[in-house]
Amino acid sequence: MSSYDIGLSGLDAAQKALDVIGNNIANAATEGYHRQRVELSPSDDVYMNGVYIGQGVEFEGVTRLVDEFLDGQIVNQESTMAQISRELESLRTMEGAFGELSTDGLSTALDNFFNAMHELAANPRDKNYQYPVISTAQSLANQLRSLGTTVSELETQVYEEAQSTVDSINNLAVQIAELNGNIYTMLVGGKDANNMCDQRDQLITELARLTGITTVRMENGVVNISVGETSLVTGTNVFELEFGLVPNGSNNDFGISPAGAGVYNTELSGGKLGGLFSLNNEILRDVGTNLDNLAKTIVFEVNKLHVQGVGASGSFETLTGWTMSDEDLSDFEPPLVDGETIYVRVTYPDGSVVREEISVDASVGGDTLTSMAAKFAAITGLSGSQVNSGQLQIVADAGYTFDFLRGVTAEPPAAGADNTMTGNVPDIDISGLYTGDTNKTYTFTVVGNGTVGSGTVSISVNDGSGVVATINVGDGYVPGTVVNVHDGIKISFDVSGSSAGDLNNGELFRIDALADSDASGFLAAVGINCFFAGTSATAMSVTDYVSNSVNGADRIAVAGSVGMDDNTNALAMANLGASSMSDLGGITLKKYYRDIATDVGEQISLGQVRQDAATGVWRSLTKQRDDVSGVDINDEAARMLQFERMFQAMAKYINTITNSLDTVMQLI
Repeated sequence: MSSYDIGLSGLDAAQKALDVIGNNIANAATEGYHRQRVELSPSDDVYMNGVYIGQGVEFEGVTRLVDEFLDGQIVNQESTMAQISRELESLRTMEGAFGELSTDGLSTALDNFFNAMHELAANPRDKNYQYPVISTAQSLANQLRSLGTTVSELETQVYEEAQSTVDSINNLAVQIAELNGNIYTMLVGGKDANNMCDQRDQLITELARLTGITTVRMENGVVNISVGETSLVTGTNVFELEFGLVPNGSNNDFGISPAGAGVYNTELSGGKLGGLFSLNNEILRDVGTNLDNLAKTIVFEVNKLHVQGVGASGSFETLTGWTMSDEDLSDFEPPLVDGETIYVRVTYPDGSVVREEISVDASVGGDTLTSMAAKFAAITGLSGSQVNSGQLQIVADAGYTFDFLRGVTAEPPAAGADNTMTGNVPDIDISGLYTGDTNKTYTFTVVGNGTVGSGTVSISVNDGSGVVATINVGDGYVPGTVVNVHDGIKISFDVSGSSAGDLNNGELFRIDALADSDASGFLAAVGINCFFAGTSATAMSVTDYVSNSVNGADRIAVAGSVGMDDNTNALAMANLGASSMSDLGGITLKKYYRDIATDVGEQISLGQVRQDAATGVWRSLTKQRDDVSGVDINDEAARMLQFERMFQAMAKYINTITNSLDTVMQLI
């Protein structure tokens, strides 16, 4: 019967080989499928009639053709490409929002606003130039809000996507663990689990596209998987991941933790989730922070000047700030400058002007919004000042007005420590536009004795650092003549009534020359006489005080000196467009914005280079894998023909053996 055994073994081997080949061809287009091959070996020889005769073929099993190292490298590349792809998706969305190739980008909006302010500075009382300032400012605010909203929406999308991605990771982990169990059972039972291994490896590839993973293949056929330092699958056990937020300063980092453990890892790379982590923890945050810095700087710098000026409507009877969430000045954002002074100019009902000082203690435990309101209320003429529903209200009494104009007052202070002039005091008129860049106190001291226009008498002027001018007001001086003093300040001495004006040696008076009437930044921070509102890109707007009033355009603070007939404040605001900003690293607003847009473009370019490189490596590895594991239809057809002929030949062999035996039986 050994001849029949040989034939039957050949038929069986050929049939199984054809089945395997058919399975290969059927799965030629199946993602993750590895080609299979029958393993055949000759049966042991048997000693018969003095010779060793072979007993046919043994079917040893079906081998799954796989190079685990190559497959592992491909999985790593899949993970890398998925992360880069997700990052590029959001970066390209931002690039489109920046729209720097269009004529309505933020760079253009910045130019339009500051150009409109320059036009207004050249025509400070012309409403035809006031309204374009408001409209271009609104366009600028709209642009920043749009960009900020884009980033904010991307952050929300990334957050929701990260949550769903972690859910998908956990679902895949359950399927992989289940296949681990089935594969182990099959292998222990001596059966092949090739197709299950393909299914599991395909799930592992899908998992790698979602997150960076580390795999360890065990001898018992199972695969253990970890994400970062966190175990995800061990044999048939699944340790689900939990997504959460981890405080990082004023921001929240993405983190993952074993479910229920609450120990979050924020350093995750690879896969879609790695891209989402990178976007939230770095890329989007940096862009959002930079846009907020830009918006806050525009708002603060423009407001800081605007609060110190007045428009065509003149000084104020009442000003109301915006609602503050913080009471303590030490908590204000941006931070105030501690130890500075606010100078408020109060005009009395009789037309006289007094400049008052308010100290600002922005240290911890220092001033509050309420205490600052009390300081304003303590000033004669501003007794109605208060905090109402978190808003500072500076209210002038009947007949009084106030402002925060810079420069110098028109006349010396009242008699006292800062004015020791006695007798028939001359009329002293102070004018001009102060051009200094720091606040100074000028002391005017009489040298010699005499009267205005006669005698040997002069005025020595000291700015705190030394004598900056000596003015002859004796012989040769014509009373009432305006004389240049220093840094744009001018002065004249005239007769007082019937007297020519007494000037006594050693007498003095002091005047404050202000380049900044609020170096603390308090007024801008609380919204007093502000042009812009908002502390972030998404919240930036033109204040209702300026934009939503019939007389709003008249409130654009064009004038910056006590004469209220100049354009210095509008010019100062216009010049901000070309000024280097310390809060932005010493560069201009436009340069800072272009750096933001350029950085996004550079990240896209770098990401594309990385993507191309990773794709190239992936293609090379995939080709190598296909050489090992891929199904080539032509090769399979050739093998099918080989085993088809083998089957036919073995069938003919059995038929021949049968005929031979029949012949022998007939002879018997």
